[in-house]
Amino acid sequence: MVNEETKTQEIIALLNIYLNEYIYRNQLLWSNTFKFFYAIIIVILLPNISNFLKIELPILPGLLFRIIGLIMSFAFLFVVLGYAKRFELSSNTYHKLIKKLKQEYQKPDISSVKFGKIFVGIRTSYIVVFLMFFSLISINVILLIFDK
Repeated sequence: MVNEETKTQEIIALLNIYLNEYIYRNQLLWSNTFKFFYAIIIVILLPNISNFLKIELPILPGLLFRIIGLIMSFAFLFVVLGYAKRFELSSNTYHKLIKKLKQEYQKPDISSVKFGKIFVGIRTSYIVVFLMFFSLISINVILLIFDK
């Protein structure tokens, strides 16, 4: 009995450590994702909004900003997918530890909730990252085609 109780306490202690890492990885993923996303939007739109913001840009073609925006978009995808993968690994470890607890201490699985099976296959963070990436590419392509 003491051995099982000690094991449960050790798992709970590990859960606390991994919960802190889970929270850190989640905050790091989303704060950097949105910072990078907004920076790319500004670079892409800078030639169009410079007059409104009363910013004097050096005489550079607007195409240069679009090309830089495209390069930054692909770098965004690479970097943010790395953050998302690290977050996923941290999350998986946390959930594996939860499964080692007695059934009465475990939280319900998302697949047991109505419509929960939809969210089991792919992580929402990957979907959001790809949507952001495709929106950046779309804005860039639209501006390349229709901008003067």
